[in-house]
Amino acid sequence: MLLLPSRSIWRSARSYATHASSTITTNQSNSGIKVLASEDESKLTSSISVFIKAGSRYEPSPGLAHALKNMVFKATDKRSALSVVREAELLGGVLTSSLTREHLILSAEFIKGNEGYFSEILGDVLTRSKYLAHEFKEETIPALAAEYHQAHLDSTVVALDLAHQVAFRKGLGNSLFANPQIPIAHDSAVQYARSAFSSSNQHLVIGTGVESSELTKLVNQFFSSSTASKISSAFPQSSNSKYFGGESRLAAHLPNTFLIAFQGGANVSKPEFTVLQHVLGSYPSSVKWSQGISPLSSVPVRSFHLPYSDTGLFGFIVKASGAEAKTAGSRALAELKNVASGNGIDQDSVGRAIKKAQFLVASGLENNFHRSEILGSVSLASKSTPQQLQELYSSYGQVTPDKVIEAAKTAIGSRPSTVAVGNVHELPYVEDLGL
Repeated sequence: MLLLPSRSIWRSARSYATHASSTITTNQSNSGIKVLASEDESKLTSSISVFIKAGSRYEPSPGLAHALKNMVFKATDKRSALSVVREAELLGGVLTSSLTREHLILSAEFIKGNEGYFSEILGDVLTRSKYLAHEFKEETIPALAAEYHQAHLDSTVVALDLAHQVAFRKGLGNSLFANPQIPIAHDSAVQYARSAFSSSNQHLVIGTGVESSELTKLVNQFFSSSTASKISSAFPQSSNSKYFGGESRLAAHLPNTFLIAFQGGANVSKPEFTVLQHVLGSYPSSVKWSQGISPLSSVPVRSFHLPYSDTGLFGFIVKASGAEAKTAGSRALAELKNVASGNGIDQDSVGRAIKKAQFLVASGLENNFHRSEILGSVSLASKSTPQQLQELYSSYGQVTPDKVIEAAKTAIGSRPSTVAVGNVHELPYVEDLGL
């Protein structure tokens, strides 16, 4: 499962909220792996997720992160790929691998009581995967091509991927997808995998519905004897992101999509950008079949904010014909300028946006995987680990209208990153929008 397009951009802000009674317990394994446990006795299922600093941001050459995402849960020293599938099915579990620009996430969801087996599976993937050449050729490469072509049937996914390339060029600008026209060598993919998995001090293990001491014991048992740790090559590091901006236009047989983005805020330190997103208007509407009352509710445009560990991308996506795209884009920029000037924003509008952000996180935290995703992204981006789940959204309550105004000023003050996909002859240029 690929965590980019499939996880809708409208969830991208990863807003945070949940049960006030849920406690987060933090431990560390003998090998330096950080272990977080969020116990929830009300659920009948549990999950264990491993966050690995191996997203596309860190790949030394194009496509390696996407390849690694599809190389896991194959043959190990102890099991064949078929055995992994059969044993997981016998226990009613689900194994998934997801890719973000900063992390590879390996997850297991299962009925409570089976944490020992699935911890062993995840540990085997990290420490004893064989990375067989025939599996790479017969399974991984076709999967990469299929996911690439599937993603490029969605104009929003294409526009977002291009927007990152325009905005950041390298690092966060690396594509989430391996282009089938650019070959990936098996040896290079294996080296990337071993380098990524050997850096145990950069791993984070999160368990939901698993007792903290039991989870730490399992991590010590199955995640420590890494054969990959014997390699000498250091895992590639990414420098701090630098925002550039620019323009990209792609003629394609896809619905007309126009995207305009600006520099946003980091995951934890700038919650006001997420609030700004909901002030202007984001999906979904609060009432079914209703447009809502946000400034952009009556036009075919939605705002978004994609936060990362050291920066973010804030902007608008317009899906409309050429003339309508120009009108909607101009309206979106006018509303952003209006907020930046301090007009059209008050405590009521900010309060509604805060509640919307909190609800989206609270809703996501009802799902084991989403809870792990939210907790992982916050914990890895922050110097301190939350002690209670409500801390994941408390920062939104501290956002004031003045902070939202400053966020709008920061965004509008950066060079725009614009992307046009579809019939580019009809779609506007950034100069056409009066910016």
